[in-house]
Amino acid sequence: MRILIDIDTCTACRLCYDMLPQVFADRGDGIPIVWLRVKIDDPLKSSLREVAESCPSSSIQLEEVG
Repeated sequence: MRILIDIDTCTACRLCYDMLPQVFADRGDGIPIVWLRVKIDDPLKSSLREVAESCPSSSIQLEEVG
């Protein structure tokens, strides 16, 4: 799964890294970054979908790869 963040539309609301700190972190200005070495298993995929759907600016996009 590929996690994309549109930094142009992100409102830095903190929702993603508050809900999933094992995946997202604050890069220092409120905009999230994604930890690169996260194993995304089925329970985490479900949580990622929930975070993406909850994002108030729809700035998190998820893509299935492979």
